Amino acid sequence: MISLFYVIGLDNTIHPYIHSFLNHDVNGQQLLNIQSQDLERLGVIKLGHQEIILNAVEYLRSFHYELDKENLQLLALRLSSQAHSLHKELCRQKNSESVSTQTLSDVASIMMVVKPLVRWMDYPPFNGHIEYHAKKVELMKISIEMATCAQRDRFAEKPVQEIRTTCSQLATLADYIIQDIVDPMILQPASLDLATLKKKSSDDLVCFFII
Repeated sequence: MISLFYVIGLDNTIHPYIHSFLNHDVNGQQLLNIQSQDLERLGVIKLGHQEIILNAVEYLRSFHYELDKENLQLLALRLSSQAHSLHKELCRQKNSESVSTQTLSDVASIMMVVKPLVRWMDYPPFNGHIEYHAKKVELMKISIEMATCAQRDRFAEKPVQEIRTTCSQLATLADYIIQDIVDPMILQPASLDLATLKKKSSDDLVCFFII
């Protein structure tokens, strides 16, 4: 049933596959380990639909295995490490005028690190704090600039230089969160509360988690 609830919560284009998941008795543990070939056996042939499910499963896997370890400072540290690394690499490519495939991959990796960091800033107690809100907006602005520069079909006079600049800005912002914010909550990992609801018309219990 866990897999059913999870699939229902995805994009509407995924809903036609719900019955296939049910008919094959896909449980939560199987969902955590699902691969593209498994999705094909379930009838999910379109690559775009596979990508939606696999990306969501990656978030679920991270949530399942890293919940008691992940905190705001750790996410900022991951961003700092990747942004500094790409910045140094691009500094060695000063004469390069075209964005390499590896750079595109590195930019995509940085975007995947930025997403959970931004999501954390949308959760209490961070979402009601002016400083966190300002940093979240800045993170999103710089990330969009970087992602836009990395699009090969977009004209940019010096795309490598622009990506290098946004890398530096993201690294600086991440370092600020790590070093200058003294709020102890940035070290607090996520926690789960279990809520159990009972339907009036049935003895069945419906359980779900709340972060």
